[in-house]
Amino acid sequence: MVWGSVLDSRASQRIRAFRGVRLAVGLLTILALDPLLVSANPGVDVRGRVSISVEGVKPANFGHVAVYLASAKDVPFDEPQQSLTIRQEDAQFDPAFSVMTVGQVIDLPNLDRFFHNVFSYSKPNDFELGIYPAGETRSVKLTRPGVVRIYCSIHESMRAVVVVAPSPWHAITDASGAFVIRNVPPGEYQINTYNEPLPPETRDLKVVMGESPFVEIVIGPKD
Repeated sequence: MVWGSVLDSRASQRIRAFRGVRLAVGLLTILALDPLLVSANPGVDVRGRVSISVEGVKPANFGHVAVYLASAKDVPFDEPQQSLTIRQEDAQFDPAFSVMTVGQVIDLPNLDRFFHNVFSYSKPNDFELGIYPAGETRSVKLTRPGVVRIYCSIHESMRAVVVVAPSPWHAITDASGAFVIRNVPPGEYQINTYNEPLPPETRDLKVVMGESPFVEIVIGPKD
């Protein structure tokens, strides 16, 4: 009986050890199959508000404002895999104003019943997609930061503006001027704004893990 108990004890130990190894292998397999679990290193949310220092004028009077971060010390990031879609519908670009990450692809589907010819003269991101029919989508990858103005040579009223940000940390303000830039890694940055009628604003920003900064950005004359 004693010998049998010893065997049972050893068997139990081996089973527990095997289960532990199997669990570890399973976890490693999951991590290998899902790189997001391996590389996920959540940053902090940068919140703020853009206001205009002109009495009686609200951000909504000038439309949305693009807010984006430029890394002062080259914080690395992966090239975006998800494309930005700008639809062509009712002879309009939708959205007419957007912000994207450098290296990202824009998909421009034609949802109208007639032809469009999409192009931009905005160097160094200039492009010409040619004339294409209803139901077709053409795409372009924008590889340099800057402002890109998009047109259709067939319909002069069609215009869109895309802000190509130098990093994936960007946002567009809501009607009140508020914005949230998600998951920003710790580091030193410049925070920038863009809106066509308004002068741009730039300021330094230091992001520290565990702290969620709130940034007030005032556009216009300063006291």
